Amino acid sequence: MDLDAPTDAPTPDGVSLLCDGAEAFPAMLAAVERAAREVLVEMYWFDDTPIALRFIAALAERARAGVAVRVSYDAIGSIGSDGDRFAPLVEAGGRVIEYNPIAPWRRRFRVGWVSQRDHRKIVVIDGRVGFIGGLNIGAPWVSADEGGGGWRDDVARVEGSGAARLRALFYDVWCRQGGDRPGDVTHPKGWTRVVAARKESGVALTVDPHTVAVLGHDAWGARWVIRRVYLQRIRSAERRIYIANSYFIPDAVVCRALEKAARRGVEVRVILPRTSDVPPVTYAAQHLYTRLMKSGVHVHEYLDRVFHAKTALVDDWATTGSYNLDFLSWRTNLEANMATRDPGFVRAVAASFARDFSHCEEIDATRWTQRPWAEKVRSWAWYLFRKFL
Repeated sequence: MDLDAPTDAPTPDGVSLLCDGAEAFPAMLAAVERAAREVLVEMYWFDDTPIALRFIAALAERARAGVAVRVSYDAIGSIGSDGDRFAPLVEAGGRVIEYNPIAPWRRRFRVGWVSQRDHRKIVVIDGRVGFIGGLNIGAPWVSADEGGGGWRDDVARVEGSGAARLRALFYDVWCRQGGDRPGDVTHPKGWTRVVAARKESGVALTVDPHTVAVLGHDAWGARWVIRRVYLQRIRSAERRIYIANSYFIPDAVVCRALEKAARRGVEVRVILPRTSDVPPVTYAAQHLYTRLMKSGVHVHEYLDRVFHAKTALVDDWATTGSYNLDFLSWRTNLEANMATRDPGFVRAVAASFARDFSHCEEIDATRWTQRPWAEKVRSWAWYLFRKFL
């Protein structure tokens, strides 16, 4: 089996937007079922509900067919799941690693690593097709019609060089956690090619509008990559800045960049959840509403369901992935986003924002300042703990 084969025959670059589990899960499963050589899954939350077991069954079937299957899941993100759920995959020949296990008796346990979590959501098929976004493999992302939570989220499907860079990002974490290198098993040049692709990740977009950049950072040294690109785009914005974040507690530098953009006439709009799976984050974010609105930033709260997307549109540049504008994404978690100026993807993201705005309520600045003192104190108190949320 030649694991390096996916990079030998380049696939044309391409990118498309998938909204919610209703679109993302079928596309991801179909890609897994077509895998010929390799399937890589890096997931923060991989539960043991029917949708997750369906993925595991599909992965196990591919492993039995001789496909190399590697799965990495976060120990904290998946803490409530059955530890034996991956047994069928392992028995079929797949390899599974738990990222930073919270188990002092294990060889790889380090106390200082407990706060370092792998928050990425990545699936890569044969090095040619990849998926990256905010969606985890779990019941909350299954549509409400099928008995799930129906959470609102975004996933990008990338082909070509973007998928190759996602593959490199996966192996960077996989090998640091004790996993095997591609070249160790099959092809002597396999690891060399992964490293070469990894060096291209996170670079600034070229003038080619169809380029897909993979913005990845880790907890070992490159943690500022996504934040730096966000700030560059915000500071250079001329027409619009739309940001959708499930956990939005930006630091003073990001707040000032958004405020300056609004003051110079850029349309700045932020979508945040009214109903969150982590309510204290919402309370802490609300402490910033007045400051942002004073500068002309429009704040919208999503009403219909839990809002979990991490997507942004700045002029004709779009990004989506796992990165939130908060302290954990900046300083602690492993994160990954893709970014592009591809016209089709930008149009899709703009249309998605338009739909989301229609399901939001824009916060009225005057009424917001008149809300009960108890709510103001609650927001202020949780904001004090923002670095731990």
